Amino acid sequence: MKFLLENNLSKLAKWLRFLGHDVRVLGGEVNLRELVRNQERIFITTSRRWERTLKRMGIEYLVVPRHDWELQLCMVIKHFGLSPRLLLDRCAYCGAKLVPVEKEKVKDRVPPRAYDTAYDFTLCPECGALFWKGTHYEGMLRKLEEVLKKC
Repeated sequence: MKFLLENNLSKLAKWLRFLGHDVRVLGGEVNLRELVRNQERIFITTSRRWERTLKRMGIEYLVVPRHDWELQLCMVIKHFGLSPRLLLDRCAYCGAKLVPVEKEKVKDRVPPRAYDTAYDFTLCPECGALFWKGTHYEGMLRKLEEVLKKC
């Protein structure tokens, strides 16, 4: 799915990207021009202020609580019937599709211990961020499981 999020929902954006979704985060305040430009996306907000405008424009949206990113993620997964699987195929920072990369080619960018134990190295073609499945991956799985219990 494609989402457009308010700029105060960056942690939710990151986790939706972990689940494989195309997420854009507004750079500033919500404005009509950005909503029109992104009409094909589902708008996620913490404010009901735009609700009438969104309904009138036919833009799908969801209002989530302001300060609990875990509850936000749970609500989005449940409301839209998303698969709660870590795909890790999008950049956590910019949202671009990641491309596999041989770990030998990025050896100079990876801590020695991670280089020895990690696998599934991917690179963001847009911002250059490098990702791999290391010891943190199990922690991510546990955190997602925790979040899903809130549902």
